[in-house]
Amino acid sequence: MSPTNTEEASAQPERPATERWCDLIGHQKLSDWFAAAIEQGRFGGSMLFVGPPGSGKRTVAKLVAKTLLCENVPSTKMAPCGTCNSCIKVEADTHIDLIRVSKPDNKSFIPLSHLIGERDTRMQEGFCHDIQLKPLIGKRKIAILEDADFLNEEGANCLLKTLEEPPANAIILVIGTVEQQQLPTIRSRCQIIRFSLNNENAKRLLREVHQIEASDERLDEAIEIAGGNMHTAQRLLDSEANEFRDTLLNLLLAQHPDPVKISRVLTQQMDVVGKDPRKRRHALRDALAIAVQHFRRKMRATAYAEKFDAGIMGRLDRSVRAIQELDRNANQATLIECYAADIAAGVTGERGGIG
Repeated sequence: MSPTNTEEASAQPERPATERWCDLIGHQKLSDWFAAAIEQGRFGGSMLFVGPPGSGKRTVAKLVAKTLLCENVPSTKMAPCGTCNSCIKVEADTHIDLIRVSKPDNKSFIPLSHLIGERDTRMQEGFCHDIQLKPLIGKRKIAILEDADFLNEEGANCLLKTLEEPPANAIILVIGTVEQQQLPTIRSRCQIIRFSLNNENAKRLLREVHQIEASDERLDEAIEIAGGNMHTAQRLLDSEANEFRDTLLNLLLAQHPDPVKISRVLTQQMDVVGKDPRKRRHALRDALAIAVQHFRRKMRATAYAEKFDAGIMGRLDRSVRAIQELDRNANQATLIECYAADIAAGVTGERGGIG
């Protein structure tokens, strides 16, 4: 959306869409709520952002930080300039009044040291300590805790008092995915803000923000496979992903699936992205999501025909469980081998034979 005043538009440099509330796709009501809360002076405390990856949670969190810390434009205007020292430092995650904590790639959970400091400096550093410090540049202290899905019980317990009684000049934004996956003690102490995109807005996001050129049919399919995860949808729309999808589905559709070929194809798909652990896990998760979507479609087809197929149900169950095992950091090579063998042999892995 362009500014109504053309002189103002020409005076301001073009900014990325993520720096402007008006360019958020699918979150107008949310933007209006934030604007009203800031204008009425009731914006503060602890908030829990939940929604699928890529639905805008981190973008909104960063917009909140820029809006409240911008040096040139009052926060009530909901239009951070994007060019002042504070806006630039928020974008670079170097602003002294902005705290960000997330799970390291090589850890299963957010380390306790990130929250309350190392053993010899407990509560002298870390998230819970830093949020208590007075702002040094702006009027607010803003703390963003990402990857809340990976808070263990000990870590969550360290946060309880901070979330329940944050300093008056502080705002805490906790970011997770599934609401029910967050610990009850966290949910009960935060105002929950839910993020979701309907199918049309998801397609707009892929086309307008991520510059993906694809037919409605391809976009619909990628969004369905991804389950609303826009990061996954982007990867699935890559031209090479289409070729891999066809290869995998041909193996899964075989009357007698070959476990060696299934295992080889899954491993090769991981090797394509290199040695980065996160990228390899994403590649395997995307492949398993393709299998889940395939078996779900087969289940729907048999349901319409009023013919229950225990074999399809079992393979769907095994594919879903494989994703759950991957999310629990199962050894990927072992997971692939067991998954391929179970699909080929007609067993679910835990509940006996399929069909």
